[in-house]
Amino acid sequence: MIFPRFAYSIFSNIEFSLSSNNETHNYLSKLKVKNTYFTGNIKLISTPSFSSNFQNERILNSKKFWIAASTHKDEEIFCLKTHLKLKEKIKDIVTIIAPRHIDRTNEINKLCLDLNLIPQILSKNEKIEKNKDIIIINSFGDLNDYFKYAKSVFIGKSNISRLKNEGGQNPIDAANLGCKIYHGPYVYNFSEIYEIFQQNNISEIIMNPDELAEKIFYDLESSDKDIKKYSSIMSRLREQTLNNTMKHINNFLFNENI
Repeated sequence: MIFPRFAYSIFSNIEFSLSSNNETHNYLSKLKVKNTYFTGNIKLISTPSFSSNFQNERILNSKKFWIAASTHKDEEIFCLKTHLKLKEKIKDIVTIIAPRHIDRTNEINKLCLDLNLIPQILSKNEKIEKNKDIIIINSFGDLNDYFKYAKSVFIGKSNISRLKNEGGQNPIDAANLGCKIYHGPYVYNFSEIYEIFQQNNISEIIMNPDELAEKIFYDLESSDKDIKKYSSIMSRLREQTLNNTMKHINNFLFNENI
């Protein structure tokens, strides 16, 4: 990577920097940033928040469902094909789609109708209706309420080759809430997080709707999700990242080991 001269000048005046991944750490080092440290993704330190007026706990506890979260154009059809494969084995399966950009809900609704699926566009504080195939989330800030009851989550912006250099959405909240995570091969933005998740059997790469349907079917037919296992892993990662971050901040503030 070639850096303009003015970039070297600006960045070389920075006294201290923490980076969330090794790639950023290497770039900052090339820019002559002083005291740059890799601490881990700070988003691992966050804990999930929930809505105060969630309406769908009862129906989620009574249905077999999965979530496609933060999807982008062309990923919804992938997820709808997965739904159709699942429906061959689970007649009343429900797929919840939460697009990254909610102005696309009508477009997704039409895709459902074209495949003879029964959709519902669900706005904030509305209840899921009976006998719906696809629930399309039309609000912000509600995903954790659904992750809480889900076993399986597909995380979007990961299955589109044209986005391979900017692919991947944040999978951390879903992992914090004990969901098994599936994603495509393009997860550039969170590649190191996904590497850690794969090592701990929290996430898996999937390549086609048949494979995703098979994985989700296995999850739904298995016992209750293993919250304790996931909580233990995520707590360890959270503590590790927090300790690394605070160590370097304290060292800088008190001029220790710098």
